[in-house]
Amino acid sequence: MRMMLVIQFDPQHLEAMSALIPKEQEHIRELMSKGIVEAIYVSADRTVVWLIMKGESKEQLEQELSAFPLYPYMKTQFIPLV
Repeated sequence: MRMMLVIQFDPQHLEAMSALIPKEQEHIRELMSKGIVEAIYVSADRTVVWLIMKGESKEQLEQELSAFPLYPYMKTQFIPLV
């Protein structure tokens, strides 16, 4: 199952989030090497991220997402892809 995740971040938390960005990038690289994350796109203002993820189910992808360092700051929408 492939899904596009639209992840929004509240701009008022950007300062608190900045310390976690290196760990977030490392986590993304690890998931890309495993084939779980296929692509990532970031808006110019860094408040929206689009991820293409692949997994067995939406529940598995939600579990993978919950391990992201920035997860507490995320508002996520899951969109199934064909």
